[in-house]
Parts: sequence; structure tokens; C-alpha cells
Amino acid sequence: MVLCGALSVCLGLGMLLFCRHRQWKSIRSPCLVLFAFGLFGLLLGIMEGAAVNGAASGRLKRRAPGEGELNTEAYVYLPQQDTEYAVELSIPERKYRREEELALLAAAIEEIQETFCRENVSLEEIVHSPDVREHYQDGAVAAEWSFSERRLISAEGVLDEKAVKQKVKKRQEVKASVLLSCGESEKEYAFLFWIVPGKKSRREELLLEIEEQIAGQEETQETVTLPEQIGGRELVWRERPAVRPEELLGLGVLVAAAVFYAGREQKEREDEKRKRSLLLSYPEFVGKLSLMLGAGMGISGALRKMDQLYLQRQKEGAEKEEAYEALHRMICEMENGMGELRAYQAFSEDCGLQPYRKLTALLTAGQRVGSQRLLEQLNEEADRVFLERKNAARRLGEEAGTKLLAPMMMMLLIVMGIVMIPAFLSIYGI
Repeated sequence: MVLCGALSVCLGLGMLLFCRHRQWKSIRSPCLVLFAFGLFGLLLGIMEGAAVNGAASGRLKRRAPGEGELNTEAYVYLPQQDTEYAVELSIPERKYRREEELALLAAAIEEIQETFCRENVSLEEIVHSPDVREHYQDGAVAAEWSFSERRLISAEGVLDEKAVKQKVKKRQEVKASVLLSCGESEKEYAFLFWIVPGKKSRREELLLEIEEQIAGQEETQETVTLPEQIGGRELVWRERPAVRPEELLGLGVLVAAAVFYAGREQKEREDEKRKRSLLLSYPEFVGKLSLMLGAGMGISGALRKMDQLYLQRQKEGAEKEEAYEALHRMICEMENGMGELRAYQAFSEDCGLQPYRKLTALLTAGQRVGSQRLLEQLNEEADRVFLERKNAARRLGEEAGTKLLAPMMMMLLIVMGIVMIPAFLSIYGI
């Protein structure tokens, strides 16, 4: 400690005197580090010297009773031999003095008197299990309990409620004895309390009488006769049904609600799928119609030709397309005698989307203004819907990427767990 103090003082004075010297910057960092360690060593020596209860003072403080022995390390120096040894010391815990033990035993008895009843009204009316502990006074006093009526209450203080209901009619006197020990001192404390059966419900009274009648029958008989009367009241026995009608009805309500909800969800998914199919098919539908009208075909002929091409693709195994299915139904209505304008309107209602209503309006207007004007409008519509189709495809791609984000994060966590868990197990030797 003296060396650390002298070094710290010298370095402190040196830094104050030579802080403006040109060579100071080159040795500033080592000097600061050395000054810090010297200062820490000085403080550590001061703290060790100030410890009055340490081994250096020649006195070690015992631990309080119940805290266990004190294990510590110290150094012993032999001046004659100029030798120092490291030793391990085990200091037993402090024991209570005789007067302290007696005071703790008296305090434990008072604690028993205050806590024994727990939620019961008093010792005159014990209905629930009392508070029986193995230690009192924060563990300083050990307790060993015994009761005169072990058939009603165990040594741990737990009431046998079934035995109480069967054997105790009004109240039962019980003697409690507890042997208290603290260090070398012991003291026995005894007192009386009364066990009172709790108020029985009609069901409990009936069950108790039935059990008494069953217990009174000969145990060697192969069958047990259930009582037909209890207290003058007739008993009618029946099997407990595996499933009650009310439970079955409740289950039926839940299943019906689930089926209704699932059907509605399925219909909404199908409608959404059909709507998406119609929107995705619309640019191609308009493009084909514009191409055929540009080739010189009439509106009706172009629509029929599109229907024929679709039916041919269906025979080759192509997937069903909602727009062309609606077109096929419209062609069938026209072949059955429906007028073109009325058929176009039915096609619009069948599709049920705004783009197809606009297409129907263009076809209806084309019947009056001619195919040339209709062709220009269809070309403009085709250009517009093609741009919308690209935007829709981009939006669907973004939605797909967002939906894949959660599974990708889960896969990342799984991979991290696969890599890190074995590493931790190997580090800790598990």
C-alpha cells in the first residue's frame, strides 16, 4: 500500500509539473494508466486496513444462528520463520445463549396462539385445517406436533373432512401437543380445541347416508344392493347417460354454426376467385375482340368466333375461364332467340364487374354508330386495361412477397436454433 501511495503521489506531481513539456504527449498514456493502478492499489489497501472484522484484525464475526458456518480464506504470517501460509477457515455459526433460547420459545408459543386458528373463528369451532408449522420465529424454533384424534386430523394439521362428516356429529374435543426446540432448550406446549363439522348440503347428507348403508352390507357378497329409501324418502336409481340430450343439442348448435360459417367463407372465396379470374381475363378478352373486329368481322360474328375457339381449347384440356363461360352462356341465349342487345345486357349482369359493364355499353353503342368507331374505342380500352393488368400483376407479386415474409422469418429462426443450440450444449458440456 505504501509503494502504491508513493508511486501515485510521484506520478501526480510529475504530471502537474511536466504537463506542458513537449515530450509529455509521448508518455502521457502510460503515466495515466500507471497512476490509475497506483491509486486503485492505494484505495484497496485503505479499505483492507479499515476492515475491523477481517482476519487482519485478529477477529472474525460468526454468522447468525441458522445461517450456517462461515468459510473464508486468510493468510497467516510467521515472523520467526519469515514465512506466510494460505489457510482456509471454517467458523461455526453463533449459538443462542440460554436466556435467548427461552425468550424465543416463549415468543414461539405466542405465535402459535395467534396463527393456529387461521380462518377459523376460534379454538371452540375448528371447521377448516388449522395453521400447523414446522418452524416458528423465522426458523429459529423447530416444532413437532401431535394430536389426540389422529383419525380426524393428521400430524401436519390437515383435517380429514370425510372422517369429520362421518364421525363427528356436533363437536369433538382434540388435544394438541407441540414440542418446541431451540438450540439446547426444549419446551412442550399443549392446548385443547374443538373440531366442528361444517354445515352439510342436502346432497352431502344424502351421500353420507347412502355410503353408511353400503358400508353396512356384507363385504363377502358379490353384489351391493343400493338403498331404496333414505329417511322415508324413496330413491329411484338410473344410469348416467354417456351424453346428455342437452349436451348433444349444444354440440349440434356449434356444428351447425361452424358449417354455416365455413359455407359462407367458402362462397366468399369462390366469389373472390371468380372475380379475380374475370379481371385477369378482361385484357385478353378485349384484345381478341378488337383484333377480330379489325379483321372485318361483325360484333356478333366476332363473339361467336371467340366462343368457338374457347370450346376448342376446352376439348384440348385447357382450364375453365369465367369470362368465356359467361360468353358461352350469352351465345346460347342468342341462339335460343334472345336479341343481341338483351343478350349483351345479360352478359354484363352475369359478369357483374364494372369493366364488363363498360364493354357491354361499347358493344351496345357499336350497334348504332358502326364498327369503325367501336374499333377505336376498343383499342383505347385494350391499351388502358393492359396497363392496369401490369399494375395488378405487380401488386399481386408484392402481396405474395409479403405473405412469404412470415414463413421466411420462421425458417430463419429454425436455422439459427439448429446452429446455435448444439454450440451452447457443447460449450456448457451438456
